[in-house]
Amino acid sequence: MAGAIAVGIDLGTTNSAAAWVDPSGRTAMLRNSEGDLITPSVVLFEDSEVIVGKEARRMASVYPDRVAQWVKRDMGSPVYSRPIRGEYLPPEVIQACILRKMKADVVAAVGPAAKAVLTVPAYFDEPRRKQTADAGEMAGLSLLDIVNEPTAAALGFGEVLGYLSPAGSLLGEMNVMVYDLGGGTFDATLLRLAPGDIRTLATDGDVQLGGYDWDTRLVGFAADAFGRAHGRDPREDPATLSRLYEAAVEAKHTLSARSHATIHVEHAGVSFEVPVSREQFEEMTADLMERTAYTSRQLLAAAGLQWRDISRILLVGGSTRMPMAANMLQRLTGIAPDRTVNPDEAVARGAAIYAHYLLSAPERGGTGATFQVTNVNSHSLGVEGIDPATLRKINVILIPRNTPLPAQVAERFATKTDAQRSIVIQVLEGESTLPGECTAIGRTVIHDLPAGLPKGWPVEVTFAYGANGRLSVRGVVPGTSREVTLELERDVGLSREGISRWKQAVDSAAGFDRFEAMVQEVLSGQMAEGGGQRAEGRGESAAADQWDLGPRGPLPAAPAQPPPPPPAARLAHLGPAPEETAPSELPPNRILSQPTPLFAVGTGQKPVGSGQRAVGRGQRAEGSEGAAAPQPQPPTEVMFQPVEEPREGPAGVAKAAVWKPARQPPSARGGVPRWVISVVAYVLSSAAGIAMAYFLISWLVPGARLPKLW
Repeated sequence: MAGAIAVGIDLGTTNSAAAWVDPSGRTAMLRNSEGDLITPSVVLFEDSEVIVGKEARRMASVYPDRVAQWVKRDMGSPVYSRPIRGEYLPPEVIQACILRKMKADVVAAVGPAAKAVLTVPAYFDEPRRKQTADAGEMAGLSLLDIVNEPTAAALGFGEVLGYLSPAGSLLGEMNVMVYDLGGGTFDATLLRLAPGDIRTLATDGDVQLGGYDWDTRLVGFAADAFGRAHGRDPREDPATLSRLYEAAVEAKHTLSARSHATIHVEHAGVSFEVPVSREQFEEMTADLMERTAYTSRQLLAAAGLQWRDISRILLVGGSTRMPMAANMLQRLTGIAPDRTVNPDEAVARGAAIYAHYLLSAPERGGTGATFQVTNVNSHSLGVEGIDPATLRKINVILIPRNTPLPAQVAERFATKTDAQRSIVIQVLEGESTLPGECTAIGRTVIHDLPAGLPKGWPVEVTFAYGANGRLSVRGVVPGTSREVTLELERDVGLSREGISRWKQAVDSAAGFDRFEAMVQEVLSGQMAEGGGQRAEGRGESAAADQWDLGPRGPLPAAPAQPPPPPPAARLAHLGPAPEETAPSELPPNRILSQPTPLFAVGTGQKPVGSGQRAVGRGQRAEGSEGAAAPQPQPPTEVMFQPVEEPREGPAGVAKAAVWKPARQPPSARGGVPRWVISVVAYVLSSAAGIAMAYFLISWLVPGARLPKLW
């Protein structure tokens, strides 16, 4: 794209940074308006303005209810975990305030032609990625794409070593592990570097593990010491807690350079110093470090490699400056970690390289990039189906985690019932076989199937997952003209209208007074919308939170001699849509009171009840069925049985079908109270036990003085 400037922004949990590709083709860091390379990811909501950066961090201990920090850990949630001046804000809105500051600094440095790439942890799921992209849009960024942080770090490493050009033929192929321990998240990624080719092999991570957790351990250590000495907990006061976190961070930094540090605690007029050694710090956080080691071992197993196959281990993220991180990796792998790239700059530089890579594409008017980047999906993608052996809902994975992109996979399913008139295709993201433990990222319905289709009729579902994160879902019913296509491009989260309204609040030059009014307006609008997943594709409703209404037109006739369906035992079933029954098929006086829900279709709710196990196709499961999901999901489907009963009506109509819930079988105990059965069972078992013990002692010890039973 002629005239466009490639910029990369590392949106971190504790700090953010920006870099660009200069006219010579090399990356360079960009300074903010304060002259620093790093901008604290902290937002202060004042009456007259919104402040981001060092000043906001300094005010956290003075106005803790006005300051938002560590917001990245709440991405994927509807709201930030703490209220800001009494209001719960969506995390992407707070992130947008940070990005607005970053955008202003970028424009001041390189001009308005900047085109940006944002970074996200590799293990972020689709809702978190969508919220990050929304934050960029609210901030007014000209956003090209988002890229995984370890991939960006590898690009920065490749730039230093010369792997970004095919001309580096003297360079050998190497496998690199990126160990990315940031302020709030952890990622581990394996990549294969060759001249002109950066290929991701596997990725894993923990979105709730980062330097913040090490800080929290130090805070708890100091607070407990203060409590033992003075009988008060300094964490009770928000302002004191904020100052204690600052002191803990300083102590952590000190322990990275020295063997001892002191945490200063002031609370309730009492000043107290808590000494801490590096050994104590490593002991109190050993379990956190082991979590990163476990994830690293799992990553290696997923890639099918051994530690001897790894050439370099790159340390990324400020928390890797703790000596315990490098020492653990040295013990685990036998490889000395590589510090070639600056842990604070590698991700931003790599994001700028990726932005330059995208702008160099011929479709954007570029001349083509000198290197190729291949990513993998960090979470599995599947469809919610019904196991025919157990009638339990399952997640049928079509594209497993760590599949190189782009990828296309087709799977065959079967209809659940005879004469089924619609089919629900619920797209899930996650590794569990239980749909309730996965994230529903899209939904579409094939309506108006031909009458008379037998149970087990085949349904073909195809997933096409592009390198740009765009997922295309196609459902086809062979032998009919019914099919549907669903295009998903980060379609979860806020609607377009909601993003537009929030953008007005973020772009406002005023402070929280006007911002609060915009918050109320947006929240009211969101409640009216109801919030839902958006599906935009052929043969579908364009409403953001509505499900597909199916293709229109006359219904095709059912095949005269339909081919035999595939064996039902081998195929997962796709259930019908709850609204598939036409109103004319149910009389107005059908009985729907107290129905027994047997099959919930397309809701993706979490199962309830104990003893439930993950199930796959052909596996059995135990436990109870999931409960109905809250609005705005469609109502839970209920299985009914028809009952022929007389009914009053016009002459010539003798009877009609009245639908009633299927009755449960009568109890086999004939109404005997449960407590009576329990008492009788306990008495009989006790008597039998005493008798057996009596005869056993009499046989083993003939001379024992035991009372006669007769």
